[in-house]
Amino acid sequence: MDGTILDKYIIGRVEPQVYAFTTGTVPNYLKVGDTYRPVDQRLAEWRKYFPDLEKAYSSISKVSDEVYYRDFAVHHFLEHEKHFHRLLQTDIKDLPYYSREFFEHATNKDLEEAIKDIKLDFEKSRGKYQFYTFDKRPTPMTFTYRRGDTPYALRPNQAETVSNFTKAVKKGRTNLLMYAVMRFGKTFTSLCCALSNKKYKAILVVSGKADVKDEWKRTVESINNFDGFDFIDTDSLRRNKDIINDTLNNGHRAVVFLTLQDLSGDSIKTRHKDVFSRQWDMLFIDETHYGARAEEYGKVLRGNKSELKSEAKYAETSDDYEKSEELKLLRSRVRIHLSGTPYRILMGSEFEKDDIIAFYQFSDIVKDKEQWDADHLGDDECDEWDNPYYGFPQMIRFAFNLNDSSMRKMKELKKSNIEYALNELLRPKSILKNKNGLHKLFVHGQEVLDLLMAIDGSKEDGNILSFLNDSRIKAGKLCRHIVIVLPYRASCNAMESLIKAHRNDFKRLGQYEILNIAGVDDDKMFKGIQNVKDKIEQCESRNVKTITLTVNRMLTGTTVRQWDTMIFLKDSASPQEYDQAIFRLQNQYIKEYKDGNGHVIKYNMKPQTLLVDFEPGRMFKMQETKAQIYNVNTDKKGNSKLNERIAEELRISPIIVVNKDKLRQVEPNDILEAVSAYSNSKSIMDEATEIPIDDNLLSESDVLDALKTLYPINSKKGIKMPAYKGDGDDIDTDAEQDDDDKSDTAATSTEKSDNNNDVDNLHKKLSTYYSLILFFAFLTNSKVASLDDILRVVDSNEANKRIARNVGIDKKVLQTIRKVINPFVLSDLDYKVSHMNRLSHDKSVPAGERVDRAMKKFGRLSTSEVVTPAWVADKMVRYLPADRIKKGTKVLDIAAKQGEFANALFKAFGDKVKNTIYSIPTSPLTYEFTRKVYELLGLPVNNVIEHFNSYDLLNDKKKEKTMKELLAMNTDIIIGNPPYQDNAVGEQKTYNGPIYNLFMDCAYTACDVVEMIHPARFLSNAGSTPKAWNKKMLEDKHLKVAEFHQNAQELFGNLQLTGGIAITYRDIKQKFKPINMFMPYSELESICDKVSANKDFVSMSNIVVSRTAYRFTDKMHEEHPEALRQLSSGHAYDVSTNIFERLPQVFFDVMPNDNNEYVSILGRSNNKRVVKYILRNYIKPVVNLDFYKLFLSKADGAAGQIGNPVPARIIGKPEIGIPGMGNTESFISIGKCNTENEAKALMKYVSTKFARTLLGALKTTQDITPEKWKYVPLQDFSDKSDIDWSLPVDEIDEFLYKKYALSSAEISFINEKVQAMK
Repeated sequence: MDGTILDKYIIGRVEPQVYAFTTGTVPNYLKVGDTYRPVDQRLAEWRKYFPDLEKAYSSISKVSDEVYYRDFAVHHFLEHEKHFHRLLQTDIKDLPYYSREFFEHATNKDLEEAIKDIKLDFEKSRGKYQFYTFDKRPTPMTFTYRRGDTPYALRPNQAETVSNFTKAVKKGRTNLLMYAVMRFGKTFTSLCCALSNKKYKAILVVSGKADVKDEWKRTVESINNFDGFDFIDTDSLRRNKDIINDTLNNGHRAVVFLTLQDLSGDSIKTRHKDVFSRQWDMLFIDETHYGARAEEYGKVLRGNKSELKSEAKYAETSDDYEKSEELKLLRSRVRIHLSGTPYRILMGSEFEKDDIIAFYQFSDIVKDKEQWDADHLGDDECDEWDNPYYGFPQMIRFAFNLNDSSMRKMKELKKSNIEYALNELLRPKSILKNKNGLHKLFVHGQEVLDLLMAIDGSKEDGNILSFLNDSRIKAGKLCRHIVIVLPYRASCNAMESLIKAHRNDFKRLGQYEILNIAGVDDDKMFKGIQNVKDKIEQCESRNVKTITLTVNRMLTGTTVRQWDTMIFLKDSASPQEYDQAIFRLQNQYIKEYKDGNGHVIKYNMKPQTLLVDFEPGRMFKMQETKAQIYNVNTDKKGNSKLNERIAEELRISPIIVVNKDKLRQVEPNDILEAVSAYSNSKSIMDEATEIPIDDNLLSESDVLDALKTLYPINSKKGIKMPAYKGDGDDIDTDAEQDDDDKSDTAATSTEKSDNNNDVDNLHKKLSTYYSLILFFAFLTNSKVASLDDILRVVDSNEANKRIARNVGIDKKVLQTIRKVINPFVLSDLDYKVSHMNRLSHDKSVPAGERVDRAMKKFGRLSTSEVVTPAWVADKMVRYLPADRIKKGTKVLDIAAKQGEFANALFKAFGDKVKNTIYSIPTSPLTYEFTRKVYELLGLPVNNVIEHFNSYDLLNDKKKEKTMKELLAMNTDIIIGNPPYQDNAVGEQKTYNGPIYNLFMDCAYTACDVVEMIHPARFLSNAGSTPKAWNKKMLEDKHLKVAEFHQNAQELFGNLQLTGGIAITYRDIKQKFKPINMFMPYSELESICDKVSANKDFVSMSNIVVSRTAYRFTDKMHEEHPEALRQLSSGHAYDVSTNIFERLPQVFFDVMPNDNNEYVSILGRSNNKRVVKYILRNYIKPVVNLDFYKLFLSKADGAAGQIGNPVPARIIGKPEIGIPGMGNTESFISIGKCNTENEAKALMKYVSTKFARTLLGALKTTQDITPEKWKYVPLQDFSDKSDIDWSLPVDEIDEFLYKKYALSSAEISFINEKVQAMK
């Protein structure tokens, strides 16, 4: 790999050097100095005064490993031993800059003599020169710091902050934000704000992290400025509850430091009564909003509650601040929030511009550092380390793709709709500690090992620089102390095990000592943060390199000065989390060397750091976001200067990528193009959710009125299409699962009610409104780059008025938004408006590609809207009979959403159908989408029907007229993807009746040739479509199934559609074999045929008892008349799934001892299987009540169907029921067994792969009803059976394969599709 560019950027650790140069400006003189940075960098600074200078000499200024000398020693030799003349100010007139370090007639040979004499002096201990040795004396631990004698002067940026503070307070602003990154001196500056006025006496500091306490204590007690300030913490309050009053009464100022934990709990509030009752003069909230919200953090991890709880152990989230009731109770005259990563709060409504007293990023530190050097380093009396930012490291950023094998695995994971694939790649086999050691193994161990090998240089990979083995990085002594950030705590254990197991296989990684500070194995090894720091100090002193493995621990508010490299191997939950982590590298690591007189030199041990991120898109997006935020604060037209700002950021901290086996530096356009490409791949709905919520907008009545008409973003109800609210009855909404049946990949979930959280819903509705603005920006033919532009054009012509009306935006609402919106949020919105509009208007892109872009942007309209992907539409068009497509053939998309079928038809048949492709949209919004696609393709936009939509075909008042218009169109072919379900109905509003069958009927009435894609449940006579309709379809001789997919995600990405999806083709002029009972696999069909043809075949359906068999009697209602009020209307006798909660008075946890006869009922409570007791005369008799039987969950979405997943369980966990035991509607029961052994035999049988395969022939949904067992042959479960039921299940399977003469191919099919029961 060509890494030449690193010669320019990698400097690494630079030992102190003496240098010399000559210049024609000072002829016959040699300038001699020293530097603690690269000599070339120092000479470049001198060229400002002496452009013609030429380097004459350089040499490391040390006499042994830990002993250095200064240029003073060389000067002494040249002046007093060689008697060279030092330059005087009077020697040469009009010098651009005077320095005493020029020596007349001195040469390189003289310098060599000087250094030889200095080294000899050190060896002989003659005392001629001063030498500097490392001061190893440890800093004593103190309870009180000694106060210094000299006050500290405020740096210009700090002075500006204090000035901003006083101005803000004078304006009446009392809730302020100090945005400043590490090294700014937030603590010192905060206390200087307090010092600005004598009235600030009672000062409270609250932090989420105890780690920062010592910084506050040191600042208060040691800096002369704060003489008269006393530091008080929770220990002080414990010793003296009146210490605050005592301090103030003594005329001192009290600085009280407490953590959120100190303030939590009722008993603590009592002890700290003074803290809560007092009005504080100043309240500082330190590192507020520093982390991701817990909800955001949970999104990037897949795990159950106990696993996520374990992961959250070291996670720093902002929830503690945002949900803290204690913070709300604290009263203060002025409140100042301190943060280095306040991205979310800058985008929120809490702070206006006048409230922000500091806005200071890392780039500002670098600029101040450079300015100080420019102003001072020509001064002979000034040392480089006098710069207050001396030692602040430059960060070199590497943005690499993963190694080849990991990239392939990531693509597989993303195909499975795993959004956070980097976390999945580094997933351990067990998230929790596992007795078999699974937490020490990666699921994808080989890919992770390949990645480590590539990093290490043990194996070449074209995507990655082997930076651990790079000669420049080694020479610069970088990568000495590495932090690897991983997704799960157990990932740390797995990484530690992997590195140790292959220690001898690595070139470099084997040399590191591993510090696992966040694993699940041993919390006591590094119990405290200081233990980690001490360990790294010890390793450094022994010249041992370290790797620290962590997830969240020590990545906020903590600094380890030796850390110089971070390898980021996890998906981040938020920009805050990412920035807080990488900031851990950006602290100074300086060694002090002293001479015998106490004079000091400071050796910069860490001039550079390395950040290695294996998700380049994240680094680019973060860079763009930070530049955007900075510009908004400094320029109202900040977005227009984004390129300039990014260029400056890249100058300060370059990003290096691999491109065709060559390293190259990223340019600003690379960032913008990468972010644009990232944006291109997302729908407008996704873009809208990224725009921060501004709560100020929710206080405006016209905005609230507009939001009332909208659905929350990502709701199944879509955007503005109330007639189409979901994916149809084929989407499971209420799967009841056993604990054993649950799965991370469960196909179903219950959507939370929109009313659960009013505020959250309002936020989501506001995101929906943002999306409407972005839709307008994309759809309009006007050029717009901001909300202001949209306001200018929204009513400028009829087309824009129509788009605004159909999209659903109102000029008055837009004006209100523009008036009150947070400037940071506006900048983000404007940026996306501009991007959307550019995408739509880019004439340099071919029309077809622009259509593809449009379809991606329209994407999904909600989590449930079934928009046909372009490639699926193309596939469906290929099924049409090409010989019947002639010039002028009329083809109609009956349910257009974004012109997807019009595009596919035009691509396939071109000018033949250009003027005869018609589309009926599903809504005004989809009318605009479809029209836009027609415009881009050059199709006649009048062919997009505007005066009615698809739903009018079903509307009671409009369908007759609409159907006449459809018939009058006289179309030759209808194609489409119809809406699947109607509005929710029923008491619980969770059931959605199917309507795709009604659209199919309309199409069949209107046209001879119809092709549609739709849910497939009816193919097995399942689902909620009418049975008569199912029968009609299955017997139709003109209908065939062109394609069937058990897993709808194969076609529709993240669509969860139990029962599969089908493409059907109907042609009245052709005859096909009737479908009758559809089997998706030929092997499954042949197995069913063989088994049902057996002479002894009897269907097992005969012994399966419906889940509704158990019902209440009139007796129960006579004795409990109140029950009618507690039960759903029309379900007075149902023993429903939640009956234990509905009628607690008739069920008992323990059978009463009252001489009455009881039966037990198996049900579910709190998502657990439980058994309760009820009077026998309250339950109607059931055929198998007083026999042994088997219970199964009636619905188990996670168990799957044949083909989804592969392999599938098909059923949940079976359980034997004793005589006198019934069930709620959560279960079905099977069998009427006389003995327990017969029931055990039955349980073994339903556990066989054979029986579950045959059940799977008809189980196309989550429900297990008696008729689904049609093809499962009943066996003899007694001891007279031809089957030995004492055998293990797998051997019973082998017997059954032989009994029914299954072929090897059929057996292989069963073993592939059906998994063994645990």
